[in-house]
Amino acid sequence: MTTPAHAEPTSAPDPPPTAGFVLYVGVDASFGTGPQALRDLVEAAETLQELARDLLPEADTHTTLALTAPDPT
Repeated sequence: MTTPAHAEPTSAPDPPPTAGFVLYVGVDASFGTGPQALRDLVEAAETLQELARDLLPEADTHTTLALTAPDPT
Protein backbone atom coordinates (compact mmCIF):
# COMPACT_ATOMS: atom_id res chain seq x y z
CA MET A 1 0.00 0.00 0.00
CA THR A 2 1.43 3.39 -0.94
CA THR A 3 0.76 6.73 0.69
CA PRO A 4 0.44 9.89 -1.36
CA ALA A 5 3.25 12.41 -1.21
CA HIS A 6 0.87 14.98 0.17
CA ALA A 7 -2.56 14.62 1.66
CA GLU A 8 -5.53 16.27 0.05
CA PRO A 9 -6.54 19.42 1.89
CA THR A 10 -9.57 19.02 4.03
CA SER A 11 -12.13 21.68 4.58
CA ALA A 12 -12.36 23.34 7.95
CA PRO A 13 -15.20 22.10 10.10
CA ASP A 14 -18.33 24.19 10.12
CA PRO A 15 -18.45 26.61 13.03
CA PRO A 16 -20.96 25.69 15.70
CA PRO A 17 -24.35 27.33 15.36
CA THR A 18 -24.81 30.46 17.39
CA ALA A 19 -27.72 31.02 19.68
CA GLY A 20 -29.57 34.26 19.86
CA PHE A 21 -32.82 35.86 20.70
CA VAL A 22 -35.02 38.76 19.75
CA LEU A 23 -36.88 40.81 22.30
CA TYR A 24 -40.14 42.31 21.15
CA VAL A 25 -41.76 44.94 23.34
CA GLY A 26 -45.18 46.31 22.51
CA VAL A 27 -46.62 49.39 24.13
CA ASP A 28 -50.17 50.65 24.02
CA ALA A 29 -51.54 54.18 23.77
CA SER A 30 -51.17 54.70 27.52
CA PHE A 31 -47.42 54.90 26.99
CA GLY A 32 -47.93 58.23 25.30
CA THR A 33 -47.14 59.85 22.00
CA GLY A 34 -44.91 62.60 20.79
CA PRO A 35 -41.25 63.40 21.22
CA GLN A 36 -40.99 62.50 24.92
CA ALA A 37 -42.51 59.06 24.37
CA LEU A 38 -40.05 58.47 21.52
CA ARG A 39 -37.13 59.52 23.73
CA ASP A 40 -38.37 57.13 26.42
CA LEU A 41 -38.50 54.26 23.91
CA VAL A 42 -34.99 55.00 22.68
CA GLU A 43 -33.72 55.15 26.26
CA ALA A 44 -35.37 51.81 27.04
CA ALA A 45 -33.76 50.21 23.97
CA GLU A 46 -30.34 51.57 24.93
CA THR A 47 -30.75 50.33 28.51
CA LEU A 48 -31.63 46.83 27.28
CA GLN A 49 -28.59 46.80 25.00
CA GLU A 50 -26.32 47.88 27.88
CA LEU A 51 -27.76 45.10 30.04
CA ALA A 52 -27.11 42.55 27.30
CA ARG A 53 -23.51 43.76 26.96
CA ASP A 54 -23.00 43.55 30.73
CA LEU A 55 -24.43 40.04 30.98
CA LEU A 56 -22.89 38.69 27.78
CA PRO A 57 -19.68 40.64 27.14
CA GLU A 58 -18.47 38.29 24.40
CA ALA A 59 -21.73 38.43 22.43
CA ASP A 60 -22.51 40.61 19.47
CA THR A 61 -25.45 42.84 20.25
CA HIS A 62 -27.64 44.76 17.87
CA THR A 63 -30.42 47.16 18.71
CA THR A 64 -33.16 48.04 16.30
CA LEU A 65 -36.14 50.17 17.12
CA ALA A 66 -39.08 49.83 14.75
CA LEU A 67 -42.18 51.92 15.07
CA THR A 68 -45.48 50.96 13.45
CA ALA A 69 -48.90 52.49 13.27
CA PRO A 70 -51.32 51.37 15.97
CA ASP A 71 -53.60 48.45 15.22
CA PRO A 72 -57.00 49.97 14.36
CA THR A 73 -58.93 47.22 16.16
